[in-house]
Amino acid sequence: MNKKTIYIIVAVLVIIIVVGVAAYALLYSGGGGGQSTPTPTPIATVSVANATTLTFSANVTSQGSTIEYKWSGKNIHSSNITIRVDFAGYSYLLDASKEKSWSSTNNGTTWTAGNFTKDWPVWGAIWQEDVDALVGHWSGSGDYSFTDAQHEAVTLFNIVVNPTIPASTFATS
Repeated sequence: MNKKTIYIIVAVLVIIIVVGVAAYALLYSGGGGGQSTPTPTPIATVSVANATTLTFSANVTSQGSTIEYKWSGKNIHSSNITIRVDFAGYSYLLDASKEKSWSSTNNGTTWTAGNFTKDWPVWGAIWQEDVDALVGHWSGSGDYSFTDAQHEAVTLFNIVVNPTIPASTFATS
């Protein structure tokens, strides 16, 4: 083989290698000319406005003292709503479809029949104010803080939209 043929073979090999490297780079950089990083598709989330069940905690601060409330609700946007709130050893359970309420002074171990017409305007109103705050302002993740109608500082956290809530949560026996 003469020198000229060797130069041609080397030149062809160099061209093949350069084209191969360029093709590899183009293939793994998003195709060139276009966007190099694809835009992620947002994960669909269920909003509080469309939820059927909801659980959350609320730290309510009034006059320098904070109390934590734990809320659970099912059928939350219907006239058959049932809610439970637990705080400081006390529990209230309200069933709007039956227009009945119960209270417990020992974390729900034993229940006493309550007066729905007196309990609902209190606990139902607090539940609704918290849910309305979430529907109107919560981003779908993290905590949400606001000032309630009684001028108390409220922080809602541990918010879970459409959880499976055990039936025992709403049982009084």
